[in-house]
Amino acid sequence: MKKISSILFILLILALFNAFQVWIYYRVRLNGDINFYDIPGHITTFLYSLGSLCITLMVWNWLSTFGVRKLKFVYVFFLSIPLFAIYTSVIHIIIRTYYGGPTSFDLLWGNIIFTLSISHFYISGFTIAYLSFKETNTLTKELMESKYEIENMQLQTLKKNIEPHFLFNNLSILSSLARKDSSQVDEFIENFSDVYRYFLLHNSVDSVLLKDELAFLKKYIALTTKRFGGAYSIVLKIENEEGYIVPFALQICLENAIKHNEGSEESPLLIELKRTGDCISVTNPIRPVEISLNTGLGLSNITKRYQLLFGKTVTYQSLNNHFVVELPVIN
Repeated sequence: MKKISSILFILLILALFNAFQVWIYYRVRLNGDINFYDIPGHITTFLYSLGSLCITLMVWNWLSTFGVRKLKFVYVFFLSIPLFAIYTSVIHIIIRTYYGGPTSFDLLWGNIIFTLSISHFYISGFTIAYLSFKETNTLTKELMESKYEIENMQLQTLKKNIEPHFLFNNLSILSSLARKDSSQVDEFIENFSDVYRYFLLHNSVDSVLLKDELAFLKKYIALTTKRFGGAYSIVLKIENEEGYIVPFALQICLENAIKHNEGSEESPLLIELKRTGDCISVTNPIRPVEISLNTGLGLSNITKRYQLLFGKTVTYQSLNNHFVVELPVIN
């Protein structure tokens, strides 16, 4: 209903404007004809059109200096009318004086109405439409640039947050291993140095080859096994290694499953990583444990990075007493 009312209103405005023009042409026909071979007349008409353009631009820029945006085109249109009326009256008086013709209020008023109809409404209308379109495009571009800058800052913050998160968890593993079996510390540190070297090389990039990420993940699994033994059974079912992935996404999912679920040698927690099409799922049974410290950086971090970098969605949900994370593969 609201849309129909808007259309009817526009049609009414057009009808009134058309009726106004018909009346102007009727008055011109009663008082004389237009001579299309009158060169001075064409020059005068050009001056009216030029004045309409300049006045519209002047009013637009004037309002812009005050930061007016809402209904700006309406203000420009109505404010330009009295200024154009003054301008066209000055031109009319100069021409009448030059040719020695008399002038009067009725002639001035008639000239204003006539020039508004044949020049100003069209010239000013098209000028306002162009300026509005240009300003809208500029504002859209500025908003897009601002959005990009904000997203880029968010992304850099997310990347920086990964480093302390990564170090904290692996140093926790080292600390635990030192207490349980110090004879394996040297081997763990060697493997950890390889893993951290990969981290330093790829933490600043937006995506990595899936096959490289899987090679890194296998080393990380070896570190995890050193800490937990057979408490967690990690199964990789990813035969197709084509494509790209956000760095450390799989490692964070694996870390999240271990951190939030209980596993033991007697009843290992099965964590399965499987690829289906362009999606990798990480699935584990839900066996909740009490968490002593939760930084909140894991799944939230990779979800935001996927969204900011590629516009892709990471989904995670509880399904049939299993927790499932689905990561897009970037082609």
